[in-house]
Amino acid sequence: MKQKLMALIMLLCSFPVMAQTAGEIRGKIINAETKEPLQGIAVILRGHNYTTETDETGAFRFSEIEGTSDVLVITSARIMAKELTVKYNSNQVTWLKDIEVSVKQFNNDKNLIGLIDEDMIGDDEGGLTQDVSPMIILSNDMYLNNIAYQLSPMRFKVRGYDNNYEQKFINGVAFNDQVRGVFNYSAIGALNDATRNGDAADYLAPSRFSFGGVGRAENINMRSANYAHGGKITGSYTNRNYYLRGMVSYATGLRDDGWAFNFTVGGRYSDRGSIDGVFYNNISYSIGAEKQWDNGRHSLSFVTFGSPVKRGQQGGSYQEVYDLRDNNLYNPNWGYQNGKRRNSKVVRSFDPTAILSHVWKINENMRLTTGVGAHYNRYGGTALNWYNAPDPRPDYYRYLPSYFADSPEVEDYYKYLWSVGDPTVTQIDWDNMYHINQMAGRQGNDAALYMLEERRKDLFEISMNSTFDADINENMKFIGGIGLRNSQSYQFKTVDDLLGSQYVLDIDKFAERDFPGNPDVVQNDMLKPNRRAYKGDVFGYDFKFNINNANLWFQNVYKYRGVDFYYGAKLSYTDFHRKGYMMNGRYPDNSHGRGQNHSFVDYGLKAGLTYKINGRHFITANVGYMTEAPLVDKSYISPRISDYTADDMKSAGIFTADLSYVFSLPSIHGRVSVFQTNFYDLMQRASYYHDTERTFVNHLLSGVNKVHRGIELGFNYKLNDNWNFDVAGTIAEYYYSNNPDGTISYENGKEMGIKETVYLKDSYVGSTPQIAGTLGINYFRNYWFLSMNINGFGRNYIDVAPMRRLASNYVNVAPGTPQYDAYRQLTHQERYSSAYTLDLSIGKIFYLKNRNSVNFNLSVNNLLNRENIKTGGYEQGRLDLDKPNKFSSRYFYMQGINCFLNASYKF
Repeated sequence: MKQKLMALIMLLCSFPVMAQTAGEIRGKIINAETKEPLQGIAVILRGHNYTTETDETGAFRFSEIEGTSDVLVITSARIMAKELTVKYNSNQVTWLKDIEVSVKQFNNDKNLIGLIDEDMIGDDEGGLTQDVSPMIILSNDMYLNNIAYQLSPMRFKVRGYDNNYEQKFINGVAFNDQVRGVFNYSAIGALNDATRNGDAADYLAPSRFSFGGVGRAENINMRSANYAHGGKITGSYTNRNYYLRGMVSYATGLRDDGWAFNFTVGGRYSDRGSIDGVFYNNISYSIGAEKQWDNGRHSLSFVTFGSPVKRGQQGGSYQEVYDLRDNNLYNPNWGYQNGKRRNSKVVRSFDPTAILSHVWKINENMRLTTGVGAHYNRYGGTALNWYNAPDPRPDYYRYLPSYFADSPEVEDYYKYLWSVGDPTVTQIDWDNMYHINQMAGRQGNDAALYMLEERRKDLFEISMNSTFDADINENMKFIGGIGLRNSQSYQFKTVDDLLGSQYVLDIDKFAERDFPGNPDVVQNDMLKPNRRAYKGDVFGYDFKFNINNANLWFQNVYKYRGVDFYYGAKLSYTDFHRKGYMMNGRYPDNSHGRGQNHSFVDYGLKAGLTYKINGRHFITANVGYMTEAPLVDKSYISPRISDYTADDMKSAGIFTADLSYVFSLPSIHGRVSVFQTNFYDLMQRASYYHDTERTFVNHLLSGVNKVHRGIELGFNYKLNDNWNFDVAGTIAEYYYSNNPDGTISYENGKEMGIKETVYLKDSYVGSTPQIAGTLGINYFRNYWFLSMNINGFGRNYIDVAPMRRLASNYVNVAPGTPQYDAYRQLTHQERYSSAYTLDLSIGKIFYLKNRNSVNFNLSVNNLLNRENIKTGGYEQGRLDLDKPNKFSSRYFYMQGINCFLNASYKF
């Protein structure tokens, strides 16, 4: 592959490059406050109808110009738009002075607060997993820049896309993991100052670092020379999942000897968050160095960073519980142990990363960028486990008043216990679990009845990306690249806390109940039968995924006076397999050793066109079709104990198209778009705990089709130098368009490979608003900044449970019977009530001597303290036709009024 790339480079180098001797305008856009270059800013030469964007150095260039003067229009959602008249000589190169523009303060606020605080990203096994699409690099698009931040408390997803369609690169190296397809935002937590710069491509738009996809592609630039000389000290207070945050950063800038260095240290802390039982401990670091030589033609940079965190999680619960406690932020995950709060679901994560990157500017028109990155993510989450003992979860349905509806006196008694807040009823009773274990020990049973396990999902990845871009002539640009990746995901669980007992027996006691007299089937590892597992030991399951990927892509971009267009193609290869380190008694022939290898060859095609009506009005159109290998995390039926996958596993297909009207007038600029994306042959996997069978049930869906379509609007109106207004919104629908196949498997081995059609057609994609918008009012005067946003949400649906949409569950149901009414209730998809919120932000910058500055900012979200807004939820997999409310849905609610106070000193 390297030989082919070098041949391509030599071929391109043989193209005649036109001499840059006449008819050019060159300039650079920088931040008026920090003096740092601004990348991705749209620059329009109005009279010539030329458009371009600034590169990572803030530079732009126009060729083949005529006349002696023109109007330069500089616009972006991130800055205050600017127009200036430029004079030039059409027979030579005209160099403009650096053009300073003011970055909108509310964009600075977003960087200060952090769009990437992973406490907004749930990882509850039963429900919401990374259900927001946070931006790291703020968009130049008016719609995306506003809606992604303002609507994030509602877990809004741009165009309804899942997070695996949001690509993240750092210094040109891909960092979406290959197991779930998502970026690990906690890896850069509290490193906002180090990750604020970079490039982004929205949807299918061409970029310098990636072929892109249906979602957004971002490349965070952490090269040391990218940071302006100086330092910054930041302190913050908030009443969210943590209270305090601090950051210190310093950069030398590019020195005369060609070296640049920078570092950032940060942290977040709360021993007790605003939600009961939640805590947060985090420290982060980033250290970088860069060396440039040969007059900047070569650059070698190195950066390493990490953000170890330990945090207690919030869990969703039932509406009955929220009402009983009169608290929509009730958290069932914690309880008291010896009078101190203890959370049962604690995440410990550390993802140290290192990246080496080389940039070779072959000549003025050609550049080769190569990077290698490696990281090891140690990720673990604790959870309670129990054996032949009562369920310890406080909101277990058998402990709720509704379970005793047939006995009014008992029901009233439980209502009383819940309403008075008896912590032994409303929360986890840690002391009781210790007591039960100790009593069992006194009776000669030292094995744990209750214990705390840590479920590990460690990941080691190494990636290499290389891109080559060349200005072939004044009108054509070529961009191409290759990528190579290897990922190894180690998944196992360990004994975290035996809660006063001595050990845990590594067998499946529920399989023992279902398969009496079969000593082999109960073994989690037949190679070590009846093994005793002590604190820190691996038990239950232990396996590894090995994933390889190689891809090759190119894009050609053409720019002319009246029209711009591009096209591109991508070819990729993916293979993966599972390797088991235990021989499970339920699957002795399909659990241990290297499993079947699965390989996929995929491709992508895309094209787009911009028709320039004039220098202020544009029509853009984009279309693409691509195939993608299934994600490993969604390919296996029960990966903890077997190598089985769906029989018809294949690559998914994605067709997407959009049409936009873009306008840029002196007082108003923005766009209106329509889009449609069709997904074909997706795979989904749902898991839930079956309390009667006392085992996990896995439900793998294959051949899932979805449609995402809608309208987007975003614009900014500038009334005068002090007042401007933002409007951004979408009206869309995201729904399942077919009835896929499903395969059900019980981890205790009782039921294996049950196949049945899942009737999902016309159900809506859940847990994201399909109608949403924000209206922003912004005021600026003498470095005082004030902004207010009104946000609205609608058509938000619950995540459906595939298990409730199987015909076999309703075989004997007839119209006119109570069971038929139950069937209608159980298969009806709940739609949440529409809602609105109000946000307010105020800030001030004080400039000191030598351009040092002090910045104060206060942001208040949900100012009206609306605590009854559902942000997400999911149906339970279990059902009961005689008592349809027995297994009700779990919900998540928006936090009430919350604030973020920030102060920083820049020097």
